[in-house]
Amino acid sequence: MPSSKYSTVVFDFGGVVCLPITGKLAEVAEWHGVTMLEILDVLLGPREVSTLDHPWHRAERGEIPTAAMAAEAVPFAERAGITLRGDEYDFLLNGEFALNDVVIERIEKLRGDGLRVGLLTNSFREFRPILESRVDFTLFDDVVDSSFVGCRKPEPEIYELTTARFGGDASRIVYLDDFLANVEGARRHGWTTIHVVDPVTAIGELDALLAT
Repeated sequence: MPSSKYSTVVFDFGGVVCLPITGKLAEVAEWHGVTMLEILDVLLGPREVSTLDHPWHRAERGEIPTAAMAAEAVPFAERAGITLRGDEYDFLLNGEFALNDVVIERIEKLRGDGLRVGLLTNSFREFRPILESRVDFTLFDDVVDSSFVGCRKPEPEIYELTTARFGGDASRIVYLDDFLANVEGARRHGWTTIHVVDPVTAIGELDALLAT
């Protein structure tokens, strides 16, 4: 590959390296007879902003254990008229997920192209062993996990931290994420971004960028 103006490619995990959990969310929504968006708002909180009080956001910053989320989500569910069973998070986080092979294959080749590779994920401390059992983390030059660094996407601090870990030049980073709010947060920080809707299309967009 010819020399690129970019030096680093950073990937999100859920929805990029692996398939999103939308199928599981749809199943939980069926339990309660509500839409997927309704249950998503209750269990995962707002996507556009990072809150101080929602248990999913707090656990992703490492402030509370995942075991505490079910009880702390009850008031959010009650306000939405939903009575939680108590096992919703256990179902969502049971470690069953499929990898996006096209993304994994491209990650494996990036270092051979002379690029650094990063993983930037909103995740949970308890979930880290599961991630590492499914994906070889030595594929990445660095992993920025929200639950270990105390901030989460789309908070600006996490992009600043990741930029610093990869040399401090935001203009040389390409980032792939399936959540638009996270993409926009990265773009505000000066990264070049790819909003992943279809992984194959996204990898094509990445290759086109790296050729510039």
